Amino acid sequence: MTFIKFEGILNQSWGISKLLHLRFTIKKNKHVEFFKLLGAGSGLGYRAWPKYGVIGVFMVWDEIDEAKAFFHSDRFTNISATSSEQYTVFLQPSSSRGTWSGFGNWRFGSQENGNKGLVCALTRATIKRRFLYDFWKMVPSISMIQKNYPGLIFSQGVGEVPVLEQATFTIWENTQSMEEFAYTTFHGKAIQRVRQANGFKEQMFTRFNPIMSYGTWEGSNLLEKYGVPVMESPIPVAIPVVNSI
Repeated sequence: MTFIKFEGILNQSWGISKLLHLRFTIKKNKHVEFFKLLGAGSGLGYRAWPKYGVIGVFMVWDEIDEAKAFFHSDRFTNISATSSEQYTVFLQPSSSRGTWSGFGNWRFGSQENGNKGLVCALTRATIKRRFLYDFWKMVPSISMIQKNYPGLIFSQGVGEVPVLEQATFTIWENTQSMEEFAYTTFHGKAIQRVRQANGFKEQMFTRFNPIMSYGTWEGSNLLEKYGVPVMESPIPVAIPVVNSI
């Protein structure tokens, strides 16, 4: 999972256009089993209002060495050089329910990891149109609970289609904190209410172990202090950042 931040209208336009072009190259890569280019929502989790200048890229690779090679490639470093920040977390799936655009072919590793119990979660859903109002009416309460929730390291809402197709990527200090938020707060009750009303067209919840990170977010590598290995940075390319507007 990668998040890329662009400052200024020119940088945003340039970066997004390059990512859209890169999408076709990624889809042709035989080592990429699944790929999504995602817009970011404002706030921590599911929010309808977009966060302009932040793009998410989610890729499933068959080999970690191929993934590393991609992030060291000229195509990616050219985009990264024009961004103000980019942060990537390499993930090993440990469990999953549901599908995303029909994809569910995960290669699971151990549910235990050596990073002091850290766990990442990707929750996504396609919301049926008839249930949109009821779903979004519950979102502010969920966001308020998640803000500063004990054990939460990072949360970012992303989506393919505004309002209809939403996802949230979160990083937690431990499984207990994640499950308490997911199942014992209003978040759990809200999701159960949507399911009982058959309000989701498709949904998926996948847990991952973070195995490596690269880059920074808000000025720091979020996982380095937890002992997660850091990928060696590629040699920077000499592309000036376009002046912000």
